[in-house]
Amino acid sequence: MMAIEGLSIRSYLDHHTHDLFAVDLRRRGFDIVKARDVGNERASDEAHLAWATDQGRVVLTSDFDDYPVLADRWYLEGRDHAGIILLEQPGLRHPYGRLLRRLLRLLDTLAADDMINRVEWLDWKWDNHD
Repeated sequence: MMAIEGLSIRSYLDHHTHDLFAVDLRRRGFDIVKARDVGNERASDEAHLAWATDQGRVVLTSDFDDYPVLADRWYLEGRDHAGIILLEQPGLRHPYGRLLRRLLRLLDTLAADDMINRVEWLDWKWDNHD
């Protein structure tokens, strides 16, 4: 799976998520920046979401505690965001390769417009069963 110019989701990797995702997505042509790349490594979750939204980027994060609450609050306040993708940290339960395949499947299936105000949990439904 490779990025499609102008259609693919542009992503922002926050400080909670493994840097290897950025490396592998860039290899496949996806437009992704890391918080550290833009001086946001110490930013709050709210600042990450605001920066990413201003740039038209979906936040990739492993922060399952704060981002769903933040998205709900923004919804209640009538604020839009570019989207949030929640993915677990690689480990024994979810090997990196499986998580990467799920992420690529999601990025291959959804467009940036599909992600507006959406919180997507990178769970089993994104497994490739072909």
